[in-house]
Amino acid sequence: MNYLLHCWLGRADPGLKAGGFLGDFVKGKLEDDIPPDLRRGLQLHRHIDVQSNRLPSMRGTYHRFGDGLRRPAPILLDLMADHVFAKHWEEFGTGELSEFTQSCYDAIGRFEIPVSAQRFYDHMRHTDLLARYAQLEVVEDIMVRILKRLRFSDMEQNLSRQLRENEVGFRADFETYFRDLQDVTAAWHEDEGSVP
Repeated sequence: MNYLLHCWLGRADPGLKAGGFLGDFVKGKLEDDIPPDLRRGLQLHRHIDVQSNRLPSMRGTYHRFGDGLRRPAPILLDLMADHVFAKHWEEFGTGELSEFTQSCYDAIGRFEIPVSAQRFYDHMRHTDLLARYAQLEVVEDIMVRILKRLRFSDMEQNLSRQLRENEVGFRADFETYFRDLQDVTAAWHEDEGSVP
């Protein structure tokens, strides 16, 4: 879900960047016909997902969604991370946000997009959704749809309150786990380079 942050962590090349999005749509064993650069991107995406779920700095922010939303908190945090990143891009990113998001769409478009991802990719690119994550209302709307799908629709008002009351806390938490995720990515690159 946190496509902006995944793409940023994979910004070293188009295959890694594309894997930041496509990693949520390519499941199971990575087939031999996947281009090598995209394969690396998918592997990085999976590695980040596994490691982020173990990071105390990320797990420690789940409580900001309130007790009633503890179960879906990891999914919601992915979106909140993208919101904080986009909103504070000048502090955490490089260059213009819209230029980076366009480079993401271009990188993804170089590869065959699974049918399950095509419609969302087209919408994301057409509306520059990744840049619009800077608007809390956009992210909240997506979260509400997720909660309805997970049968937490009665928590909509609680979600809205928690997002606004904990805005400063979410921002402070992001600064910590953003560094941790960069360390995770750097370690992946080092390990990959050490493989013969």
